[in-house]
Amino acid sequence: MDGLTIQPLQWARLADLRDVPPLDPHDLACMAELREVLLRHGRLQRFALHLVHKHFELAADEVLVEYSDPLAREQLLRVESREAAALRSAIPTTWTLAGAQPLVACVCAYRTEHGHLGRHQPG
Repeated sequence: MDGLTIQPLQWARLADLRDVPPLDPHDLACMAELREVLLRHGRLQRFALHLVHKHFELAADEVLVEYSDPLAREQLLRVESREAAALRSAIPTTWTLAGAQPLVACVCAYRTEHGHLGRHQPG
C-alpha cells in the first residue's frame, strides 16, 4: 500500500461519536485553511474531511474495510482481520494525520480486474 501503515490502534484513543462536540467556529476556520492548502496543491477534487470518531473498539489485528454495492447504492464498513483476502488489493481511503506520517485508518476492498468488492463477494 505504497509505504503507508495501517494502524487500527489509533481508534482506541478516539471519542465515541456521541461524545464528539458539534462543529464550532474554530473548526470552520481550520477547514477554510485546509481548503486553501488543498487548492494550492490542486487536490480539492481528491481529498475531503472526515469527522474522526469511533463506534466500537478494534483489536490490534483488525482494520476497517469499506465494501460497496452499486446496484443497491450502499456502502458498508466491516471489521476484517489484517490477513483478510480483501486487503490484498485494498485501496487506502481514510488516513489520520496525528503522527509524523499519515496512518491508514480505513481501506476500500478492491479487485483490479473487477473494481470495488461488494459485501457478499469474496476477495
